[in-house]
Amino acid sequence: MKKLLFSLYGFAFFNKFLLLAPVYAIFMQQNGVSDLQLSTMFIVSACGTVLGQVPITYITGRLGQRNAMIFGQLLKIAAVLLWLVMPNYAGFATGMVLWGVQAGFRAVAFEGLLYDSVDALGGSDDFARILGRKSTYESAGTALSACGSLLLFFGYTWVTWASVASVLLSILCLLMVSSSYGKVGAPRASIKIHRLFKTGIRICLQTPCLLSVMILCLLVFNIPFLDDFLSPIALQLGIPTEYVGVLPFFLLGCATLGQRFAYKFTRLSNTLLYVLILTVGVGYVSFGMIYTSDALWIMGVSYILFYGLGTLLYAQFQDKIPTRHRSVVLSLYTTLVYLVYMAVCGLIGLGATLGSWRYSIIAQGILISLVGIIAWVRIRNKCDLTIEDNK
Repeated sequence: MKKLLFSLYGFAFFNKFLLLAPVYAIFMQQNGVSDLQLSTMFIVSACGTVLGQVPITYITGRLGQRNAMIFGQLLKIAAVLLWLVMPNYAGFATGMVLWGVQAGFRAVAFEGLLYDSVDALGGSDDFARILGRKSTYESAGTALSACGSLLLFFGYTWVTWASVASVLLSILCLLMVSSSYGKVGAPRASIKIHRLFKTGIRICLQTPCLLSVMILCLLVFNIPFLDDFLSPIALQLGIPTEYVGVLPFFLLGCATLGQRFAYKFTRLSNTLLYVLILTVGVGYVSFGMIYTSDALWIMGVSYILFYGLGTLLYAQFQDKIPTRHRSVVLSLYTTLVYLVYMAVCGLIGLGATLGSWRYSIIAQGILISLVGIIAWVRIRNKCDLTIEDNK
C-alpha cells in the first residue's frame, strides 16, 4: 500500500507542478487574447473533455487505467509545446482542446485507478483520508507552481520546458504502479454519448443517493472555481506581473488545508454541511464587494471551506459507485462537471466584460449560496451525506 500511494501521490504532485500555470494566461493575453477570449479558452478546453468522453472511456477500457493516463499526459506535453510554436488564438485553442482531453483521462482513468487500486488492497474504508492527501499533494504542486512567475526573467520558453519535465516525472510515477490494478472491460467501440449518459444515469438512479451526491458534488466543486483566472485577477488587484504567483500560492495553500483535514469531518451533519456551502457563497460576495488585496483573507477562508467540502462530497460520491460501473459513472460525472465548468467560465467572462472580475466573483457567490439553500430544502431529510454511510 505504501508503494502504491507513493506512486499515486507522486503523480498527483507532478501533474499539477507546472511552472507555466500562473503565467500562461498572461502569455496568452500578451499575444492578443482579450478577457472574454480568455474565458472562451477554458470553455474550449472543457469541450475537449466533454466531446472526448466516449473515446476516453473506450481507450481506458482497452489500455487499462494506468496506460490511458500515460497517453493523456503525452497529450498535455503536446498542448504546452504547441503554444510555443503557434502563439496565437488558433494555437492556444488547439492546445487547450488537447489539455481538455488530458483532463478527461485524469478524471476517468486516474480517479478510477486511485479508488480501485486502493480498494484492491483493502483500503476503501480509509478512502476519504487518502483522497484528502492526494488532493493535498495536487494543491501543493499547484501552489509551488506559483514560482513560475518569479522565473519569467529566464523567459516563457524555459518555464514551458521545465513544465514538460514535470509531466515526464508524472509519467514515471505512473509506470511505478502495477498495470494489473483497475483493469476494466472495454465498452463497445460503437457506444454513443447519449448511450453513455443513459447508462450512467440509470446506474445513478438505481443506487441510493448516488445521483443526489453527484449533483451536489459537481456544483460545489465547480461553481466557486476561480483557479484558472487567479493571475489576471491578481493583476487587477494591483499585484506586479512578476509576483502574480503570490495569489494562487496563497489561495491554493488554503485549498490544501481544506483538503488535507477534510477527513476529520466525515461525520459532519447534513445541516452543517449546507450552512458551510452557504458560507462559501457569502465569502465570495463579500470579497467581490470589497475587492482589495486586504480582503484576500476572506477568499482564503472560502477556499478552505470550498475545497474541504468538495473533498468530502467527492469521497462519498466515489464510495457509492458500483465498482464494475465506475468508468461509465465517472465519464458521466466528468461530462457534467465540464458542462457546469463551461457555464461558469461563460459567467466569469460576462462578468469581466462589465469592467472587472469582481462582478464574476459576486455572481459565483450568489449561485453557490443558492446551491446550499436548495440542497438544505431538497436533500436534507432524503439522503445521509456523512461518510460513515459508505457501504
